[in-house]
Amino acid sequence: FDVHAFLQWVFSPLAYFGRDNLLSVIVPILLTDIVWLFGIHGAALAAPIFWPLWYPNLNDNLAAISKGATAATVPHFMTEQFFQWFVYIGGAGATLSLCILLAFFSKSAYGKTIGRVTIIPGIFNINEPVIFGVPIVMNPYFAIPFVLAPLTMGIITWAATVLHLVSRTVALVPWTLPGPIGAYMATGGDWKAAVLNIVCIIISVAIYYPFVKIYDKKLLDEEQGEALADTLVGSGSKNL
Repeated sequence: FDVHAFLQWVFSPLAYFGRDNLLSVIVPILLTDIVWLFGIHGAALAAPIFWPLWYPNLNDNLAAISKGATAATVPHFMTEQFFQWFVYIGGAGATLSLCILLAFFSKSAYGKTIGRVTIIPGIFNINEPVIFGVPIVMNPYFAIPFVLAPLTMGIITWAATVLHLVSRTVALVPWTLPGPIGAYMATGGDWKAAVLNIVCIIISVAIYYPFVKIYDKKLLDEEQGEALADTLVGSGSKNL
C-alpha cells in the first residue's frame, strides 16, 4: 500500500486553492481567521496547507521575470505575498486598523492603553499583543470585523489584480516591513500597490469602527462604574 500516493489523493482537492480565482482568496481567509477566534494560530494551521500551493506560483512568477516578463504580466497572483501585503495588514484579522482606532479614538483608559501598546508591533505585522490583549479570542464584539475586514480587502485586491490596476507579487520580502513598503517591494516597485495597501487599511478602519465604538463604550461604562464604587466605598469608610 502506497501511503504517500494515498495522502496525495486525499489532499488533492486542496490544489484547487492554488489557482488564480476568487474562491482561492476567500477560503484561506475564512479558515485562518475563524480558527483564530477560538485561540488557534490561524497562520500556523494554514501554512502547511496553502504554502505548498502558493510558493510554486511565486516561483513561476520569478521564472517569468527572468525570461523578460514584467510584474504586470506574470502568470499568477495567488501567492503568500498577496495575502501578506493586501489582506493581513498588521497580522491576521487586519488588526492594524483596530490598533489605530483604539490608540486614537478610544475613550476608555484600557482601550487607549492597549491601542498605544500594540500599534507599533501592529505596524510591523506582529499582532499577538492585540489579539490576546484586547482580547480578540472568544470576544463576540470583534468576531465579525476580524473576519469581514480581511475578506473585504481580499476581494478588493483580487478585483484590482484581475483588472490589472496593480502588478502581481514577484518578490519575497520580509513580513515585518510596514504595509505600503512591503506591497511596493513585493510587486517589483509598483507604487499603485502601496496605494492599494493604504486603501485597504482605510477600508478596514471603516469596518472595525462601529464595533470598536460599542466595545469602547462597554469598557468606559465598566471603568466609570468601578470609579463610582470606589468613591462610595471611600465615602463610607470616612463616615465610619
